[in-house]
Amino acid sequence: MATTKPTRSPRRAQLHSTSARTREAATKHLAAGLPVYENLYALNRDFEQVLVDLARLRELGMLQQRDLGNTFRLIVQEMRAWANLELVQELQPREQGDWAYSGELLNIAARFMEKKRRKAAGRKSQRKRRGAGSEGV
Repeated sequence: MATTKPTRSPRRAQLHSTSARTREAATKHLAAGLPVYENLYALNRDFEQVLVDLARLRELGMLQQRDLGNTFRLIVQEMRAWANLELVQELQPREQGDWAYSGELLNIAARFMEKKRRKAAGRKSQRKRRGAGSEGV
Protein backbone atom coordinates (compact mmCIF):
# COMPACT_ATOMS: atom_id res chain seq x y z
CA MET A 1 0.00 0.00 0.00
CA ALA A 2 1.46 3.35 -1.07
CA THR A 3 1.67 6.22 1.35
CA THR A 4 -0.25 9.36 0.39
CA LYS A 5 1.38 11.59 2.97
CA PRO A 6 3.56 14.18 1.19
CA THR A 7 7.14 14.29 2.32
CA ARG A 8 8.59 17.65 3.25
CA SER A 9 12.07 18.93 3.63
CA PRO A 10 13.19 19.82 7.15
CA ARG A 11 12.08 23.21 8.44
CA ARG A 12 15.70 24.38 8.63
CA ALA A 13 16.21 23.68 4.92
CA GLN A 14 13.07 25.66 4.08
CA LEU A 15 14.16 28.64 6.13
CA HIS A 16 17.72 28.67 4.84
CA SER A 17 17.29 27.71 1.22
CA THR A 18 19.76 28.94 -1.36
CA SER A 19 17.10 30.90 -3.21
CA ALA A 20 15.99 32.71 -0.03
CA ARG A 21 19.57 33.65 0.80
CA THR A 22 20.16 34.76 -2.79
CA ARG A 23 17.03 36.93 -2.80
CA GLU A 24 17.98 38.52 0.52
CA ALA A 25 21.54 39.26 -0.61
CA ALA A 26 20.33 40.72 -3.89
CA THR A 27 17.81 42.96 -2.16
CA LYS A 28 20.42 44.29 0.28
CA HIS A 29 23.01 44.82 -2.45
CA LEU A 30 20.72 46.63 -4.87
CA ALA A 31 19.00 48.68 -2.16
CA ALA A 32 22.38 50.05 -1.08
CA GLY A 33 22.50 52.21 -4.24
CA LEU A 34 19.01 53.64 -3.78
CA PRO A 35 20.03 56.52 -1.42
CA VAL A 36 22.60 57.69 -3.98
CA TYR A 37 19.94 57.99 -6.68
CA GLU A 38 17.49 59.61 -4.28
CA ASN A 39 20.11 62.24 -3.44
CA LEU A 40 21.00 62.76 -7.11
CA TYR A 41 17.32 63.36 -7.81
CA ALA A 42 17.08 65.78 -4.85
CA LEU A 43 20.18 67.65 -6.05
CA ASN A 44 18.70 68.13 -9.53
CA ARG A 45 15.33 69.10 -8.05
CA ASP A 46 17.05 71.74 -5.91
CA PHE A 47 19.05 73.11 -8.85
CA GLU A 48 15.75 73.45 -10.71
CA GLN A 49 14.26 75.28 -7.73
CA VAL A 50 17.16 77.76 -7.76
CA LEU A 51 16.46 78.41 -11.46
CA VAL A 52 12.77 78.97 -10.72
CA ASP A 53 13.67 81.36 -7.88
CA LEU A 54 16.05 83.30 -10.13
CA ALA A 55 13.33 83.64 -12.78
CA ARG A 56 10.88 84.86 -10.14
CA LEU A 57 13.40 87.44 -8.85
CA ARG A 58 13.86 88.65 -12.41
CA GLU A 59 10.07 89.00 -12.81
CA LEU A 60 9.99 91.03 -9.60
CA GLY A 61 12.45 93.51 -11.11
CA MET A 62 15.57 92.27 -9.40
CA LEU A 63 18.72 91.22 -11.29
CA GLN A 64 18.02 93.65 -14.14
CA GLN A 65 21.36 95.40 -14.11
CA ARG A 66 24.03 93.94 -16.37
CA ASP A 67 21.72 91.01 -17.10
CA LEU A 68 22.69 89.30 -13.84
CA GLY A 69 19.64 87.03 -14.03
CA ASN A 70 20.80 85.43 -17.26
CA THR A 71 24.38 85.10 -15.99
CA PHE A 72 23.27 83.47 -12.74
CA ARG A 73 20.97 81.10 -14.67
CA LEU A 74 23.85 80.01 -16.89
CA ILE A 75 26.14 79.52 -13.88
CA VAL A 76 23.55 77.33 -12.11
CA GLN A 77 22.91 75.28 -15.28
CA GLU A 78 26.63 74.73 -15.78
CA MET A 79 27.12 73.76 -12.15
CA ARG A 80 24.24 71.26 -12.37
CA ALA A 81 25.68 69.72 -15.55
CA TRP A 82 29.13 69.49 -13.99
CA ALA A 83 27.81 67.90 -10.77
CA ASN A 84 25.76 65.38 -12.77
CA LEU A 85 28.75 64.52 -14.95
CA GLU A 86 31.02 63.90 -11.97
CA LEU A 87 28.42 61.87 -10.10
CA VAL A 88 27.48 59.75 -13.10
CA GLN A 89 31.16 59.00 -13.72
CA GLU A 90 31.41 57.80 -10.12
CA LEU A 91 28.27 55.69 -10.54
CA GLN A 92 29.36 53.94 -13.73
CA PRO A 93 31.73 51.39 -12.11
CA ARG A 94 29.17 50.72 -9.40
CA GLU A 95 26.44 50.14 -11.99
CA GLN A 96 28.70 47.83 -14.00
CA GLY A 97 29.35 45.85 -10.82
CA ASP A 98 25.62 45.71 -10.07
CA TRP A 99 24.96 44.54 -13.62
CA ALA A 100 27.51 41.74 -13.27
CA TYR A 101 26.14 40.80 -9.84
CA SER A 102 22.58 40.71 -11.18
CA GLY A 103 23.73 38.51 -14.05
CA GLU A 104 25.29 36.08 -11.59
CA LEU A 105 22.06 35.99 -9.59
CA LEU A 106 20.08 35.38 -12.76
CA ASN A 107 22.35 32.45 -13.64
CA ILE A 108 21.96 31.00 -10.14
CA ALA A 109 18.18 31.37 -10.34
CA ALA A 110 18.09 29.73 -13.78
CA ARG A 111 20.15 26.76 -12.55
CA PHE A 112 17.92 26.47 -9.48
CA MET A 113 14.74 26.51 -11.60
CA GLU A 114 16.18 23.95 -14.02
CA LYS A 115 17.09 21.68 -11.11
CA LYS A 116 13.58 22.06 -9.72
CA ARG A 117 12.05 21.33 -13.14
CA ARG A 118 14.15 18.18 -13.56
CA LYS A 119 13.22 17.01 -10.08
CA ALA A 120 9.52 17.54 -10.78
CA ALA A 121 9.82 15.73 -14.13
CA GLY A 122 11.52 12.82 -12.36
CA ARG A 123 8.70 12.59 -9.81
CA LYS A 124 6.11 12.70 -12.58
CA SER A 125 7.79 9.86 -14.49
CA GLN A 126 7.98 7.79 -11.28
CA ARG A 127 4.23 8.27 -10.73
CA LYS A 128 3.52 7.19 -14.28
CA ARG A 129 5.61 4.05 -13.83
CA ARG A 130 3.84 3.20 -10.58
CA GLY A 131 0.45 3.82 -12.18
CA ALA A 132 1.25 1.63 -15.19
CA GLY A 133 2.12 -1.34 -12.96
CA SER A 134 -1.18 -1.22 -11.04
CA GLU A 135 -3.37 -1.25 -14.17
CA GLY A 136 -2.65 -4.90 -14.93
CA VAL A 137 -3.69 -6.07 -11.42
